[in-house]
Amino acid sequence: MTNRYDVNIAGYALTVMSERSPDHMARLAETLNGRVREIQRSGGTANYLHVVMLAAMELADEVLEHRDRAGDSVGKANESVERAARLEAEAVVLREDARRLGEETRKLREEVEALRREKDGLGERLERRSRDLLATLDSALK
Repeated sequence: MTNRYDVNIAGYALTVMSERSPDHMARLAETLNGRVREIQRSGGTANYLHVVMLAAMELADEVLEHRDRAGDSVGKANESVERAARLEAEAVVLREDARRLGEETRKLREEVEALRREKDGLGERLERRSRDLLATLDSALK
């Protein structure tokens, strides 16, 4: 809802229509009046219109600086979000690679165990055959 406010800027009474709160309008007027007083103390000009215009330009300059910084922050935030999305995608790939490597490791361990058992079996067979051959040679030599 639009409200009607009477404000005093640099000694001039103004009526303003705004949807802002009374507190906000009072702070707005005080901010502008404070800047007007600073410019008047610096002795730049005695013309009230010029003083008010300089104060408005300084405040507008601050607004633009804040917008630029906000834009930079938004840009950095967007870059961070994009980087996070890329990192998440990489994490998904790495998790899948880790799962696959875990499965391959399990299979290789099973193969190693099977080869160990086979080696042990072959060692036992070799031992038996060696004993049998030695026994046969021993019998043949007697």
